[in-house]
Amino acid sequence: MASPFFMQGITDNEKDLLIPAIKGTTEILKSVQKNNPAVKRVVITSSFSSIWNGAKGDWPEHTYSEADWNPVTYEEAKDPSMDGGSVYSASKVFAERAAWDFVKEQKPNFSLVTICPPMLYGPTAHEPASVKELATSSADIYRLTNGSLTEVPKTAFYAFCDVRDAAEAHVKGYETPNTGRYFTVGGNYTYQRICDIIRRDFPERRHLTPEGNVGEPFPNVYKVDNSKAKRELGMTFRDLETTIHDMVVDFENIEKRGGV
Repeated sequence: MASPFFMQGITDNEKDLLIPAIKGTTEILKSVQKNNPAVKRVVITSSFSSIWNGAKGDWPEHTYSEADWNPVTYEEAKDPSMDGGSVYSASKVFAERAAWDFVKEQKPNFSLVTICPPMLYGPTAHEPASVKELATSSADIYRLTNGSLTEVPKTAFYAFCDVRDAAEAHVKGYETPNTGRYFTVGGNYTYQRICDIIRRDFPERRHLTPEGNVGEPFPNVYKVDNSKAKRELGMTFRDLETTIHDMVVDFENIEKRGGV
């Protein structure tokens, strides 16, 4: 299961984000251990946020992998001056560490796998009735297609995964004999590259999608390593072009359902 993911309207970092993420994880593990000893594997939705080191910024000399852990402290995350995105990232690392600590200390009958995707893009599964019902990650891309932005926004995170690949990784995490963390990432991206794809594949939306600097070189930022997920889970990952194209087709279908 995922945990609360929102950036605005946070009144208490602990109550709104940290505790729901941590206890939402540990209480399920306790319940499994207590009520169903036949369970042999638990797969948890963690996040790139539990890997990413925000203090390092773009960190161009580094390649992120499962070996990395977000170094944020709980006291830092409780501080009301911390922005919502950073608090969410903290909630994910605390929840994942709590899960691994639980398995180490309690030695339950089940083994553990954690899936750590970055920004999740791609078509929706729940068929919302209108674009007003889009989830956070979907709305993040929809705003690039509907004329609400005139400039290409600054990219904050440079790694993505197609939601369909993340879903498959959860299934394979259940089926594989291997345990551990898996960084399920399709590759790097920028909003400029996303806008370039939309304007190329959907010419009828060019006047609604920011142009920016078409074809600009990819910035010198951190790299990502998905080799463990490929090797141990047998994963293949969709590229950015496929993910964004399918996402915009889905947006058009949602618009039709909503009368847009």
